Amino acid sequence: MVARLFRLRVALAGGLFRGSYARGIRVAFLLLLAFAGAGVAPFLVSWFTDPGALRNVLDVTIGAVVLALALLVPLFDSRRNLAPRQFALFRARPANVAWSMLLTTVASWPFLVFLTWLIALWVARPEWAAAGGILPLAIVLAALFGVVAARFASGLSQLVIGERFAGGFRLTGGVLFVAVLPLLVFVVAESLRSETNQVLVDAARVLAWTPFGAGFAAINDAAAGDLSTAALRVGVLGGSVLVLLLAWFGVAARSLRTIERPRDILSARRGLGWFERFPARPAPVIAARQLTYWQRDPRYRIALVALPVAPIAIVVAFLVAGADMYLAALLPLPIFMLLLGWSQHNDIAMDSTAIWEHVASGIRGWADRAGRLAPAILFGVPAAIIGSSITVTFLGDWRVLPAVIGLNVGVLCVATGVASVFSALMPYPATRPGDSPFVQPQWSGSGSGASQTLSMLAALLLSVAPVWVSAAAIADVSFLGNIWALVFGVGFGLVVLLAGVAIGGKIFDKQGPEILAVTQIFD
Repeated sequence: MVARLFRLRVALAGGLFRGSYARGIRVAFLLLLAFAGAGVAPFLVSWFTDPGALRNVLDVTIGAVVLALALLVPLFDSRRNLAPRQFALFRARPANVAWSMLLTTVASWPFLVFLTWLIALWVARPEWAAAGGILPLAIVLAALFGVVAARFASGLSQLVIGERFAGGFRLTGGVLFVAVLPLLVFVVAESLRSETNQVLVDAARVLAWTPFGAGFAAINDAAAGDLSTAALRVGVLGGSVLVLLLAWFGVAARSLRTIERPRDILSARRGLGWFERFPARPAPVIAARQLTYWQRDPRYRIALVALPVAPIAIVVAFLVAGADMYLAALLPLPIFMLLLGWSQHNDIAMDSTAIWEHVASGIRGWADRAGRLAPAILFGVPAAIIGSSITVTFLGDWRVLPAVIGLNVGVLCVATGVASVFSALMPYPATRPGDSPFVQPQWSGSGSGASQTLSMLAALLLSVAPVWVSAAAIADVSFLGNIWALVFGVGFGLVVLLAGVAIGGKIFDKQGPEILAVTQIFD
């Protein structure tokens, strides 16, 4: 089994060069760049830093990022990885399939690039020779962790997510990457600006006790003579490898005993825009339609352009009144998150005649509620994380970043949860498709002003909890306080969001015909 899989791996690795001559040259050039970057990167750190604390911190941080990518990239994008299900017809036990797939991973381009980086790191650190036997043990365990993590993440993604949901999951991964990238840039810039590099020092101190950075920290500890701490860190890494190995065997066995639900071969999968990236289920399809609306409908585009105006105006008013610059820097983003989530409080009326499909087909209310929130969440979460890094830059204190993120994400989730309830509870006629986005239908019935006022008051009232906890953490800066503010803000917001989807779904199920009647008044 191993020999057969090894030949298959080699064939797949060589298959990248097949096709046109230009494609082969392009692939060879990209692989050459990857190997060159992996081999040169450790030496760049050596050239710009002297042996000591800073180089150790950089090794732990960069090593942790590399091992984290080995786990996360296959989790969100497993299209090019072999799946255990592909070998279900072979007369082999699940354990043999799992071992064979694990061992033959060494015949893949990503692992060879990863191995090149590890070897270059070993060569570029002559001071690591003082670590003795800890050095080869930690390097081997780091290599094993990368292989097993990639194998487990890929298998788990193929088993749980599958082909039906893979497009949406890749989109989620891309959104998270875009959101986290400014944070990494911020951390690097803040570290370069600081003489003590306190950001990287604190980050490395935490990462050194995780499986991602424990191996590299163990080498530094052993080289410094602290063998007991080095042994503990090696134990953390070795234990993590064992846990992932057992999990991989479980995933492989489960994959070989189950099959994925087949996709309808008659359904079109190209040229459908957002619908290509979401599975053919009620909530994801509604989410794809809402994203299409936000992309093409001028009514939504005008709202997105107008949303930042209110926070800016409020901040200007505070500054004119002589408010503290610290407070003025914190205000704009939470206000924007509040308005972004609150703007969905009458989203159901924007569907006009399309809402009848939901009522006539018997779509569950929670699916309608959840699908409609997709644009606000997919746009708002990255904006909250990116904006939080900008806010902290103006504040000048990176330690409050978790609290600021918890504040903004919590307010966004609370506002969208409240809007999910009021969108079904108190809808009122909105601008029809094709009309000017500045035209609002006149309606003598009650509901428009009450819906706007009550939904805003409810969002403000429920936002008090995450705002209060985050404000306390920002005022009295501590690591645990900020982590608690992050956890509480995100957790409280998710609870309100899920409750809003559930309550709004029940209201939609009960009042579907009445909702349809309201949206049809001017059609």
